[in-house]
Amino acid sequence: MRRLQFLPGLIALSGALVCASGCSKPSAAANASAVEATMPTRTVSVTAANKGAVVHQVDVVGELQGIEEIRVFSLVPDRIRTLTVDEGDTVRKGEVLATIWSEAQAEGVNQAEAALEAALANRDASKDNVLRMRTLFQSHSITASQLEGAEAQYRAAEAQVRQATAAVASAGVSKRNTIIRAPTSGVVSAVTLREGDLASGAPILTIVRPERLKAVLRVPERYFLGMEPGMAVSISPLARPEQVVNGKITIKGSVVDRTSRTGLVEIHLDNKDGALIAGSAVRATIELSRRDGVILIPAEAAILSVDTSRTGAAQVFIQDGDKAKARAVKIGVRQGDDIEIVEGLSVGEPVVVRGAGFLRDGNPIRVAATRAETAIDVKKAGIAQ
Repeated sequence: MRRLQFLPGLIALSGALVCASGCSKPSAAANASAVEATMPTRTVSVTAANKGAVVHQVDVVGELQGIEEIRVFSLVPDRIRTLTVDEGDTVRKGEVLATIWSEAQAEGVNQAEAALEAALANRDASKDNVLRMRTLFQSHSITASQLEGAEAQYRAAEAQVRQATAAVASAGVSKRNTIIRAPTSGVVSAVTLREGDLASGAPILTIVRPERLKAVLRVPERYFLGMEPGMAVSISPLARPEQVVNGKITIKGSVVDRTSRTGLVEIHLDNKDGALIAGSAVRATIELSRRDGVILIPAEAAILSVDTSRTGAAQVFIQDGDKAKARAVKIGVRQGDDIEIVEGLSVGEPVVVRGAGFLRDGNPIRVAATRAETAIDVKKAGIAQ
């Protein structure tokens, strides 16, 4: 009977111990709330995930050349006497570009003219002789063979006159060739020889028609093999990167250079306004492929891990009222300051950008005002004052 008297006490004691152990263990929600309560409020910036295009492109440096380039040579193998133009000068058809020393050509004209005078005198004498021989033949004073001989001499004299006349014309052309004129209107893109140089075999200068130019590019083999005529290209001079001209690949070469491992690509461009200058260096951006409708966010909003490069797994924070919620995502390619989100995010969702690296799941946040909102507030403050 005494044992039964201790039973209620034991039951009360065990109940007290159970209550003590159960009541001392907080719930998971209580733990989370406690952790969040200790988190400092972070000031962040937020932007909406939007749709865009991922463009695979390559930048290549090349040169502008004239589609119509005319190299001007001297037909007289002598030294350049004067050169009247320089690179960049605009010339018109027929304008004097250079002169060649012409003493030899002038002497050749004098000799040809003297030879013509002698041939004319000989022809006139032969003609008079034929007329005299015909009179004698009619009077039976000479034979027919003598008359025929005189007429043959006259025909030979006439041939000499024609030959001397051609020599004079040739000497005149040679002398005129010492004055080099522009064969067409255009811009002097290069001057190869200078005054005093021997104009023999090498071009003196090059003239281009500025209305039509071509960008000549040497593209690395790994990109060249995937290029086709018609691909979009944007071109800008290195000296003026803000000047952008759009075009398309016009010509793709059929071989890869064994030394440089590059292929030739040409883009033909209209230049009626003369904004582009032949000979200048340009940067060409060639669009190799494009994917539209992809989700893009600022790259600094994505928090990467050691496995991101292998799996694409990353994390972003989404604004949920006054808190930041962690979200697992899968990233794609990076393009400039943006990065592609393949999975885990929808268009329009508010993504934390600045300050994302200091957040934890459920972190209290304060969204910083945008520049536009700040400007409006300053304006209102000015009006109130």
